[in-house]
Amino acid sequence: MVINLKQKRTRVIELFKQCKIDILVATDVAARGVDIQDITMVINYDEPANYDDYIHRIGRTGRIGKKGYAFTFVE
Repeated sequence: MVINLKQKRTRVIELFKQCKIDILVATDVAARGVDIQDITMVINYDEPANYDDYIHRIGRTGRIGKKGYAFTFVE
């Protein structure tokens, strides 16, 4: 059985939502489509290209009054 990339991505996101995967690595494009409750930490491996991208990335955590953490590696 051949599983295409979209099916794999959907399956991985579902496993992450079910807390069966602890860490999810995503590109900016993938992250824009991810809406998952209770993300407590976002780590930026590199600096976003601009302020809006940064805000979008860190906006994945600390939603609806909950505490969240965002870290960015800067060279």
